[in-house]
Amino acid sequence: MKQFTFILLIVMAVGNFLLYSQLPANLPTHWNLQGVVDGTLPKQFAVWLFPGITLLMWLLFHFLPQLDPHKNKYKLFRTEWEIIQATLISFFTYLHFVIFYISLNPGVAFLPFMFVGLGVLFILLGNYLSKIRQNYFIGIRVPWTLASEENWNKTHRFASWCFVATGIIILVEAFLIWYAPVLIFTSIMLSALLPIVYSLLLFKKQTQRMKYIYIGLIAIAVIVIVTRLTTPEDTWVCKNGVWVSHGAPALTQPKNNCH
Repeated sequence: MKQFTFILLIVMAVGNFLLYSQLPANLPTHWNLQGVVDGTLPKQFAVWLFPGITLLMWLLFHFLPQLDPHKNKYKLFRTEWEIIQATLISFFTYLHFVIFYISLNPGVAFLPFMFVGLGVLFILLGNYLSKIRQNYFIGIRVPWTLASEENWNKTHRFASWCFVATGIIILVEAFLIWYAPVLIFTSIMLSALLPIVYSLLLFKKQTQRMKYIYIGLIAIAVIVIVTRLTTPEDTWVCKNGVWVSHGAPALTQPKNNCH
């Protein structure tokens, strides 16, 4: 698996040399919630952004376990740890070439590609998160999980379900209905926060209170679904004098003034 991640670094570098001359002078590096580019970098720097990030990750993945007081526990989840490394580096490799594709095809929307990648990432991470054993660098590292191995294991099993559910939501929104960045990022935040809340309640022996959180989330989901079914989708909406895409409209942005 380590060889595979190193090969991905080489693939990005080779892609840079093969496509560099075809790329525009500036590459997009940031998008707002509407999917509009709001940040660019000169291509001589942009093409090495993700290769640089992944190389740093590759090095950290190698050295961090050696600094961990629980370094012996990495042997207990070596396969899962290597799969997680490969998953993360594959995600950044995917984004690297998506940016190249978007740069060469300016009319193509970036957010659907981004969210498909994110959805797959969360589903894969969720499948292996529960196998991670107690350590100081990877996983849900809060006082209650670090203080109790039982709390750690139960919290990570719960986090696995949260990550998989979030990944499915992201894929549905990005691929099957229409991508809704606010809903997607809210799901991501919940997948990070709910395991922390669960760990705290587990520490206090009050996990039964999670049912109130579930009821609240179900109520919010019902409100979102009803709102989505009763409001127009895939259209352009006028907000503060500017046309804003609602969903993924097939029609181009209206040319008339927005009032």
